[in-house]
Amino acid sequence: MKTTSIKYNPSKLYVMYSLLLIGASILLSSCKKELKASDPLPLIYSNVYIIGDASPALWNIDAAIKMTVNPANKTQFTWTGPLTAGEIKFATQKSFSSDFFVAATASQSVSNNKAQIALSGNPDIKWKLSAAEAGTYQITVDMNAVTVTFKKQ
Repeated sequence: MKTTSIKYNPSKLYVMYSLLLIGASILLSSCKKELKASDPLPLIYSNVYIIGDASPALWNIDAAIKMTVNPANKTQFTWTGPLTAGEIKFATQKSFSSDFFVAATASQSVSNNKAQIALSGNPDIKWKLSAAEAGTYQITVDMNAVTVTFKKQ
């Protein structure tokens, strides 16, 4: 059996290590934004679905209504349609264990657009529509602003 020995050359190793550090420095220096610990990191979802007994889907997650992404702003989704008295929230997948856009407070009126992201569906907080508020709405979910705007048509 023939064995081959590899000679250890510290000067070549040092050159390769130096080139690696220079390359990493160039890549890091080309970054345009410096992140700070307090900076919010945007969560971008590819879909948003309407669910709730105030919507035509009721609480059937398989029938959840897919909202339309704004082609000019991929962080906004819209839908126009009928809402009845009841509760509503917005799933990011057709699963009750997905992340949701939910109301900031329990039984929040649709006149208040403040929202929060409920990771894995918790907390389970919904907007509530009264019978007097029922009608056709244009709904906009804005991921960057973390808002859900209900505009009665």
